[in-house]
Amino acid sequence: MSPISVWGFEIPKVALSPEEIEYLGTLPRELPTVEWVWKEMDRIWGDLLLNNRLSLSGQAMDEYYRHPVWLMNGIFTALDPVSVRHRRAIAICLDQRGSKRIADYGGGFGELALGIAGAVPDGSIAIVEPYPSRAGLERIRQEPRIRFVPDLSLGDYDAIIAQDVLEHVEDPISLAYRIAGSVRDGGHVVFANCFFPVIKCHLPSNFHLRHTFRLVMKAMGLRYMGRISGAEHAEIFERIGPLDMRMARWAERLSQLFGRFLNDLFSLKSRFGRFVIPR
Repeated sequence: MSPISVWGFEIPKVALSPEEIEYLGTLPRELPTVEWVWKEMDRIWGDLLLNNRLSLSGQAMDEYYRHPVWLMNGIFTALDPVSVRHRRAIAICLDQRGSKRIADYGGGFGELALGIAGAVPDGSIAIVEPYPSRAGLERIRQEPRIRFVPDLSLGDYDAIIAQDVLEHVEDPISLAYRIAGSVRDGGHVVFANCFFPVIKCHLPSNFHLRHTFRLVMKAMGLRYMGRISGAEHAEIFERIGPLDMRMARWAERLSQLFGRFLNDLFSLKSRFGRFVIPR
């Protein structure tokens, strides 16, 4: 059976559901812009009558995150030069830090895991994804060092990456705590967050963390190691001992009080170049 080609990216037809085949057939012939991808994801959000200012409980979130639009997004990021550069930078960083047992939290399509497998020849990668697509499973079928797992229960990883994850959940600090708690002492966590309203599934209740997330993680007990060269939106932290959720919640409350003010101040600085805020 011949594969389906989307923007030159081929997927075996047997790995696709009828719904996915039908949806992929509606996409533009040429690789779109990232702005088009965001608008398309917002269109599905609107079709499902979702509301990012209400509790997600009782809303059709499973239906949204199972929709073929996320397969489209995976294909796009596999081809997008900026996304390719970011994944490569993260993979190289993990290799340089000696990480061998690695988890990619929410890594659905498997593109980052495949990149890490190429950069870390003796590494093993778990994709933490409760809803792996058949296309994702097919992509890693020939790579025995990558596997899908439903949660973080295995624990004790050398490194965990959470890329474009925390902005989607109602309690990002609790999830960050669980992720960091699954890394061994001396191991690393990479958080690549986008606390910006670029798409509707980024929850406005989290935007206060845009410039304060690093401080909340420090209060939790992680050591800030810096931004990853080549993927500056990705920040790397080291676990240096027990984590303190109480202090993290205290720092989160301060962020909720002052984070939006900082967002406005940084926005003005970016627009007019008049403000310099020490980091």
